[in-house]
Amino acid sequence: MSGDRPMLIFVSDVHLTDALHGQSVSKADIFERFWVRIQSSRGKRPGELCFVGDLFDIVRSPSWLDADLRPYHDPSDPAVRARIDAIVDATLERESEFFAAIRRRVEAGELEVHYLLGNHDRLLRHTPAARRKIWKAMTGLDEDVEFGAELTFPEHGVLAYHGHVGDVMNESPDGGATIGDAIGSELILRFPHEVQSVLGQRRPELEDIDDVRPIYAVPAWVRQLGLQHDELLRPVAKTWGLLVEEFLDNAFVRDWMRGRHKLFHFDATVKLRLMLELSTKKLIAKGQDRRLTKLYKLFQHAFDGRMAQHGAVELSRKSRRGLHYVVNGHSHFASMVPLGRIGDAPAVYFNTGTWRTLHQIGHDVGGRPSFLPYDAMSYLVFYPDGDRLGRDYEWWSGAMVVRRDEHRE
Repeated sequence: MSGDRPMLIFVSDVHLTDALHGQSVSKADIFERFWVRIQSSRGKRPGELCFVGDLFDIVRSPSWLDADLRPYHDPSDPAVRARIDAIVDATLERESEFFAAIRRRVEAGELEVHYLLGNHDRLLRHTPAARRKIWKAMTGLDEDVEFGAELTFPEHGVLAYHGHVGDVMNESPDGGATIGDAIGSELILRFPHEVQSVLGQRRPELEDIDDVRPIYAVPAWVRQLGLQHDELLRPVAKTWGLLVEEFLDNAFVRDWMRGRHKLFHFDATVKLRLMLELSTKKLIAKGQDRRLTKLYKLFQHAFDGRMAQHGAVELSRKSRRGLHYVVNGHSHFASMVPLGRIGDAPAVYFNTGTWRTLHQIGHDVGGRPSFLPYDAMSYLVFYPDGDRLGRDYEWWSGAMVVRRDEHRE
């Protein structure tokens, strides 16, 4: 170990977009608030900030709906690459103050930046021009750069990767398209667009569907939306039912389900189909709250420990010798899980949560799914040598709930 290790900071799942509504507080303001805390304890060396995947959200850009293109189409298609480049350009312009705030610290010699790919920005691996623009926006350096899938930080004993590895909905061994891409395009993006077309007016609350986490909870959120707004119940139910039918009939979705279904097993394909069918127009008005709630619990309990378990397996590999910490993002829910000991030191799994709005599912006293919207800000800091408080690391998770008008502009 070096006697002068730098401060190391992990942030994930910022999900910058080109068009979807943002948080109540801008990302630039969030970064400035964050930086005050970092700068006060940074030490002599530049801090190292690692974005652990999904800094950009390429998959859920509404611009995919402007043409017969989808993020799960072949990225070697020039039209698909052009769409990715356009999404990045628009996002860089929209979030220019956020990137300027990072770049100022880099150019001042106070910060170094690392970028790991997640499942929502995986398409950047196919667009070198877009990566170059992103890197210039963050660092001021106009150079070709690769964004990898994982990084190790030996001075801190850390292994970092996004965390979608092992999530059957969002992981592909070859980095290709996943069913999560199709869910994002055909259900999440199309839902507000289609309902607003039926209504003939914009209803910003419909766009909150993009903030629902975990994704398994989306059908329950759709049902609650219809119940909370009487005028929306019929168009929401009808539109969602039609979108689910089209989704299950989509050629990419059918091929994915056939390729992953195991006979006589209650596998991911069966769970996904059941979850969606429970939420369609035929059942949405029949009070199937408890069934949806139980199905959500089944999904979430299976998912919660899987990422930590996968991290423990990774740390046990000989190639990971000297590492004691696994840092992931992906789920949007910050967590810290002890993994026992490796040698003479404790091993720990961290999930870095998110810097975006969440609609978190819960359950009311009647068994119905219930949701709380809040702006989340979570990060993990490994302190430099010589920290005045003797800190090794701190894991921070915050939530801000703001007053929201019923119909936001």
